[in-house]
Amino acid sequence: MYNSILNKIKEYDSITIFRHQRPDGDCMFSALALHSFIRDNFKEKTVKIAGNDEYDIITKKDRISDAYIRRSLAIVVDTATAERVDDNRFMEADFIIKIDHHPAIDDYGDINYVNSKAAATCEIMADMFRSKEFSSFVVSKKTCRYLYCGMITDTLNFKTTNTTYHTLDTASYLAKTGDLKISDLVEYVMNVDLDTFQKLSKIRSYFKVKEKFGYILLNKKQLDQIGIGAAEAKSHIDEIGNIDELKIWAFAVENNGMYDCSVRSKRGYIINAICSKYHGGGHSNAAAVKQIEKSSLDHLFSELIELSTK
Repeated sequence: MYNSILNKIKEYDSITIFRHQRPDGDCMFSALALHSFIRDNFKEKTVKIAGNDEYDIITKKDRISDAYIRRSLAIVVDTATAERVDDNRFMEADFIIKIDHHPAIDDYGDINYVNSKAAATCEIMADMFRSKEFSSFVVSKKTCRYLYCGMITDTLNFKTTNTTYHTLDTASYLAKTGDLKISDLVEYVMNVDLDTFQKLSKIRSYFKVKEKFGYILLNKKQLDQIGIGAAEAKSHIDEIGNIDELKIWAFAVENNGMYDCSVRSKRGYIINAICSKYHGGGHSNAAAVKQIEKSSLDHLFSELIELSTK
């Protein structure tokens, strides 16, 4: 698989990197890492990052013509399904590679490199860059920094259930290769400013518990009162995850009259099967449902409450 991806990178003079809507850290940093790696090692090539939504720490958005995309190699990172890609012109590219760590439910690429056991797409990418197939290429400090940052965002600094010894070994490789200052990177990615902290304090006031299920549900009026957007609010779901008594937790927000909901659980409580009933999905312990009605959200919560008691 590595050879197939490498050969395609060598083949194309124009490369476009795509990512999913409302990109999280792993998504944005994996795109930036791939961009950095290609720029370092294939200086004659043109590589651009597509997408409209921006990540709150680092923004990277290139102006890309339709003609450029049509002649380019498209590499889509951290995106499970075609409908989630943040620029549907990726389907017009000459060749498509998908690199992802979510369960393989939509093989939309001509090459689909998916490893659902990896804790992050950045972990997959680091494995690729350190493989024998890529051994003749430079993995710069900047590339290592991006990959490490992406890994700590998706694992919450290596606290999630999908963190493995391999994840930690990969992080060690990046820290050594890039001579990284780990504490600085953790502060850079994980710290919040005072304004965000105050918003989080308001958000916590809406927290509720039923059985061993905890949740926050915010409608449009409440979001406006807090002064936070739906996507930004939902990104703070992991604020709930440190409560010892909870087995499952969720964060739902009103978005265009419907509700988007992120769900997390502790090991042994499989939630993606339940979320799939509501046209969602994800990992065993990290899943989501998008654009469902309030009545359906209530049914989803009821199933999660029941599961939390088992």
